[in-house]
Amino acid sequence: RASVMDAISDGVAILQGATEYPAYVRFRQSNHFFYLTGVEVPRALVVVDGRARRTTLYLPSRNERAERSEGPVLTPGGEAERLTGILTVRSREAFADDLASVLEEGRIVFTPFRPETLAAGTPSHAVAHASASEEDPWDGRRSREKIFIERLGSLVPGVDIRNLDPILDRLRVIKSAREIAVIREATRISGTAILDVMRSAKPGMYEYELAAIGDFYFRRYNANGPAYFALVATGENAHYPHYHASQSMLQPQDLVLYDYAPDYQYYSSDVTRMFPADGRFDGDERERYTVYLR
Repeated sequence: RASVMDAISDGVAILQGATEYPAYVRFRQSNHFFYLTGVEVPRALVVVDGRARRTTLYLPSRNERAERSEGPVLTPGGEAERLTGILTVRSREAFADDLASVLEEGRIVFTPFRPETLAAGTPSHAVAHASASEEDPWDGRRSREKIFIERLGSLVPGVDIRNLDPILDRLRVIKSAREIAVIREATRISGTAILDVMRSAKPGMYEYELAAIGDFYFRRYNANGPAYFALVATGENAHYPHYHASQSMLQPQDLVLYDYAPDYQYYSSDVTRMFPADGRFDGDERERYTVYLR
């Protein structure tokens, strides 16, 4: 956050967190929001003030009914300030009034223009999906970011709103020691899964059974889930780089392509191996395999 403050100078950076899913699935925060806050609460907001060198986190107020069902969550107040390390944590209901007073000072506002990147997603996929939805004559939905920018502008007409994405992208290119350690652990988990897949595979098994081994290791090591859908391709299916139907049976002479990795603490790795379904490398297969390892 200090680096963001340096980049925006006298300005204010504002990010909105992801929304809850309309289903009984585990919540996952948007990548940029988690990067700046480490907070996994739906509909959170954060304001990074470059002039005051201060960060304010806004969280939904306590929902006692939801807590009785799912357990306690982070809510505004001292406990949230202690756990997050953010000095000021206020109710989401205070966001509009607090922000209006800042915008009336004529400050430049920075906020992401690009659609948020969520689990198993990439920025390019997020942009393509948002564009397709908006341009679809039977859909027409605008991205949350476009609506958010419009609402920010309505608070104080004429406010200067600029794109925060280039700043965050530039910061994230260079990884910290902690980030590198997390990526290495994601790689270790993926490698451990692939080794077990290679030991377990045999003719007569199905591609989805090999994918399930990866799922087991991801959960065993407390990953959020898969970083992308399982690319398990046997025989001619391996001709397609992103084949993911996972319905074919392994045949005795098949080569199996396995490309599957975890989403671990909001970072992922990408490890791919190809091996014989019967577990035995002949001379030609062994030679080709070692070429990739070099």
